[in-house]
Amino acid sequence: MGLDVSTKRRDGITVAVLSGELDIYTVAGFKQALDDVDPASDVLVIDLSDVSLLDSSGLGALVSMLNQARAGDNPLGVVCPHRRLRRVFEITGLRRAFVFGDDLDAVRGALADGDE
Repeated sequence: MGLDVSTKRRDGITVAVLSGELDIYTVAGFKQALDDVDPASDVLVIDLSDVSLLDSSGLGALVSMLNQARAGDNPLGVVCPHRRLRRVFEITGLRRAFVFGDDLDAVRGALADGDE
């Protein structure tokens, strides 16, 4: 299975919606699809709602985006309603590094809470 990536702007946030598998075979396409997005200057949310697989390569790509966001003093939001995917972040100790929510509204709310 491949990976589809689409981006949209919504209320001052860039949302990257992923569908498929984010793994060693698709991570290059993920990075290329987000070439025009600068997490250091834009608030970015990655929507994993339709992602069925996340391996270490995919996780590494997300951490790379997180590092770019932090360089601009921005958080990186992750929509992740699936417990099995969220478990990957917990096992690796990255659960607190990202701003999580079960849907876009929850992530937006958490991002807004962080601004206060």
